[in-house]
Amino acid sequence: MPLPSLPPVRSITPVRALQAALVVASLVAGGILLARQPASPGVEVERRPAAPGIDEIRVHVDGAVRSPGLVAAAPGERVADAIMRAGGVTADADTAAINLARRLQDQDHVVVPKVGQAAARLLDVNRATQQQLEALPGIGPARATAILAARAQAPFATTDDLLDRGLVTPTVYAQIRDLIGVGVGER
Repeated sequence: MPLPSLPPVRSITPVRALQAALVVASLVAGGILLARQPASPGVEVERRPAAPGIDEIRVHVDGAVRSPGLVAAAPGERVADAIMRAGGVTADADTAAINLARRLQDQDHVVVPKVGQAAARLLDVNRATQQQLEALPGIGPARATAILAARAQAPFATTDDLLDRGLVTPTVYAQIRDLIGVGVGER
């Protein structure tokens, strides 16, 4: 009996050997990368110290102080702190004419008047006329009328009452707070 014939043996060509080697290498490399990769840490945030100058404001201190000029202050500090940074007040300063407890804002201009100057410079919001109020920055006829009406109900204890009673915005108050007072002479 004759033996059955076998199919011819195919030889592996160099191209097929290279393809097989590339597939095996890719699978091995992928397995290694997956095994080495740690669990995802999520979003990483680099923490850096704050840049110098970010946490300070600049205030111009002028008038009856020993070293008038620009001073650096921390947010939340008060007028008294800025005056101390400007060397303190001179002997002829009238500190009663300004609000030493007011919190500073960047770009403030703090003027410490000499004795006798303040009364002539500040407008008393409890005695000001409609026309005098309208002369202030940011105060038009409607705001001036509202201020007069509120004052008729109850006099202002401090200039901050203008903000507390909603008569001016914080922006307008920042513009006029160094021009007004309570219980001072008219300007």
